[in-house]
Amino acid sequence: MVTMQTKIVYILISNEQDYYLEQLYLSLFSLRLHNPDASVILLTDDRTKETLVGKRSQILEYLTEAIVVDVPRQYSSKERSRFIKTTYRKYVSGNLLFIDTDTIIAEDLSEIDNCEAEVACVLDYHAPLDSLIDGDAIRKRIFSIFGEDVSDELLYFNSGVMFVKDTPRVYRFFDAWNEYWKHAAFIKHQCFDQPSLMMANRKSGHLIQELDGIYNCQILTSIQYLHHAKVLHFFNNSWEGKAELSPFFQEEVYQQIKNTGEIPDSIKEYIHDCRSAFFSPSYFTCKLRNEFLQTLVGATLYSDFQKNGFLFRFVNFLCTIRYSFVKKIVHA
Repeated sequence: MVTMQTKIVYILISNEQDYYLEQLYLSLFSLRLHNPDASVILLTDDRTKETLVGKRSQILEYLTEAIVVDVPRQYSSKERSRFIKTTYRKYVSGNLLFIDTDTIIAEDLSEIDNCEAEVACVLDYHAPLDSLIDGDAIRKRIFSIFGEDVSDELLYFNSGVMFVKDTPRVYRFFDAWNEYWKHAAFIKHQCFDQPSLMMANRKSGHLIQELDGIYNCQILTSIQYLHHAKVLHFFNNSWEGKAELSPFFQEEVYQQIKNTGEIPDSIKEYIHDCRSAFFSPSYFTCKLRNEFLQTLVGATLYSDFQKNGFLFRFVNFLCTIRYSFVKKIVHA
């Protein structure tokens, strides 16, 4: 097995109430299965570092180094996380592969050493903006934050996995990313890092090059890269029903790790074959159907359907009458 020259970087801002540390534990465990000699750096803040004792200290065994970053005290947990994310280039020397905590590593990652780009990311949702359901909404959000028309931008990158080289241009790129993020977070009160990433990329002459989707397989939005995936990305979001898809979406798994400080053997088995760690039945849903479910009508009816609520039962009643009426006309 080839020893990676690129250093792996994780960021952790966590306390005893959330599951970010437990997610990181699974990601680190899976990483070390396939990359036992890789240099793995954890960037954190002083508050989080103080909690890495007892059962929460298990992750330290998987690290090469833990670095405490000086973060403004008044920042919230989310702001602290995004502050480090938009500045991590300055804390570690050498070429880096940043990986989000909500990931499972499926293979050896040493081939990333061959990446020629100064900055490389996978497309968000594995598709250009014009193909995304919320592509227009993303462009509108960026305009609302920065006052910049980005209708000419076709690519929107996911920041969950990033390869970055140690070059002066990349340091300047991160400086710009952090400045755009601070504007978004503290002037416009929208603490998102990806719109700021797009702006930094735009102003740097599009420094980011597209990374193969196998390094950031975003399985909730595409399974195109699942078969050969090196990194599986399980999103930290509130998508309804995702717990039915995989154990890595289930809060109970992370709660069990929190309670015991250990990864259950059943979950270790899933990690060893993570590209098959999905429940059956699992259904495909086309883009148009998913787009409907994201409308106010679709989301409301779906939520009410789950509760067998009045609104769903009323609409179902109307649809039954309509179906019966149409059926009579067709067979008249």
